[in-house]
Amino acid sequence: MKLDSWMTEFYGIQWYRLDSTDDPKLCKEEGLYELRLSSDDFSGIIEAQKHGFSLVESFIEFATEVEPSQEVYEGIRLIEEDDHSLISALNLKSMCQNEEYRTRFNNPIFFDESACKKYYGASITNNINDPNILTAVIEFSNEVVGFFMLKIVDHQTYKGLMTGVIPKARGMKFHIKMQQFLINHIGHSFTLINTTQLSNLAVIKNHIRSNRSLSKIEHIFYKKVQ
Repeated sequence: MKLDSWMTEFYGIQWYRLDSTDDPKLCKEEGLYELRLSSDDFSGIIEAQKHGFSLVESFIEFATEVEPSQEVYEGIRLIEEDDHSLISALNLKSMCQNEEYRTRFNNPIFFDESACKKYYGASITNNINDPNILTAVIEFSNEVVGFFMLKIVDHQTYKGLMTGVIPKARGMKFHIKMQQFLINHIGHSFTLINTTQLSNLAVIKNHIRSNRSLSKIEHIFYKKVQ
């Protein structure tokens, strides 16, 4: 069991991350405890529930070898400083004000209404200013309608972090095009990690159509001790 110093300072409560299914027995101090388990860890899931943990989110991960293409994408470019406020607003609407999309940070059992906005607002600010993160935006009808972020894990591994497209521009596969634009910008083949909620069927279908390789399904459990 480890104290997550960043989340502890950010939310003002002791935030612990558990390393194994034995750790739930140690959850006695006041704070929030986070446990992540593989979807096939049935004994761990039972143990977590036995010790009062609640399922708050489930993720599916794809890890795929990708390579640049010769495709040219009109209207897609790297982020500029003038795009920052628009991307923040778009991300807030996508992650915290969308009734069809729920995350662990707008779960009323564990957080108040401001927690989601606070977390994803800080995430955008930190990611935009991180030199290890590449961000593309797409313009459609002279308007920025979406963004996509890739994090450099190492020279051979990149991870998709956050993406968002405004409602009127959805259904045109803009997030796929922005991702390929960034792959082309990087300029060499690498392993791309994509993660999304298990409930996000539209995105999962797109990953399957794009021949992404399933690598992991993970459940996140929380327990709050007061």
